[in-house]
Amino acid sequence: MRNLIWLGLVLGCIASGAAAAPGDEQNSVQAPSTDTGHTGGLFADSSFEAASGVDYSSGHYGAPIDTTVWSIPLDLKAQIGRLRLQATLPYEFIKGPGQLVGGVVVLTPGTTTTATSRSGFGDLNLSATYLLTRENGILPAIEVGGGIKTPTAKTGIGTGEADYAATASLYKTLAPRVILFGSVGYSWLGSPSAYRLKNGVVASGGLNYRPASNQNYGVSLSYREPVADGLKGQTIVSPYMTYRVSKLWGVTLYGMGGLNDASPRIGGGLRLSIFG
Repeated sequence: MRNLIWLGLVLGCIASGAAAAPGDEQNSVQAPSTDTGHTGGLFADSSFEAASGVDYSSGHYGAPIDTTVWSIPLDLKAQIGRLRLQATLPYEFIKGPGQLVGGVVVLTPGTTTTATSRSGFGDLNLSATYLLTRENGILPAIEVGGGIKTPTAKTGIGTGEADYAATASLYKTLAPRVILFGSVGYSWLGSPSAYRLKNGVVASGGLNYRPASNQNYGVSLSYREPVADGLKGQTIVSPYMTYRVSKLWGVTLYGMGGLNDASPRIGGGLRLSIFG
């Protein structure tokens, strides 16, 4: 559920009327993998955003019992011309045998399948995205970005290793109120001493409908290649809506459903944002 993949991640501004850029794809466990679902249309006229709320996900992830993750994130974003900077730090509540690895829940080798509980700060995610070209005629808007997950989470919540990601994103207006968005990238996962993780491709896409300047509705589909041997790739579908209540405040709601047993079976979340 992190966002913040939609993970998740990942991956928010609107450039020349285009949708916001994808968030950090490493965070797909805790939020949709694109920021179109978080802040698209909400912070188009803002240079700064601070957001918090709650994220939830639950799934088997190949184990006989569920791993449930509750997360309270703090998201900070700043837009400086074509450059967007973002930092996310969550406080995690995890129950079950799974562990967060690159935004995906996996089983740590040697662990039991008992529903153990632990909590604490998760990994700090930092990312930067740059708008290369604005949408022009048949040409889409193009953004490129990169991110790093710093290992601030304690054992049992994170891997204790740094992860890295790079992403390219496209945005194209299909109709006056409809935008098609998509991204593709690659993530490099640091492996702990107990087991080896696999680097892999991350991708997402979807449609955003904007009936009014303060509203967005849409759906995204995200995929990440398997992070470890014996696992399937994670595939998540996520409907969302955003609503700007006033010049200073906005709210986002999203749902999440996995399309295989490597993904969260169900999830969702709420964000409250303040803009500057």
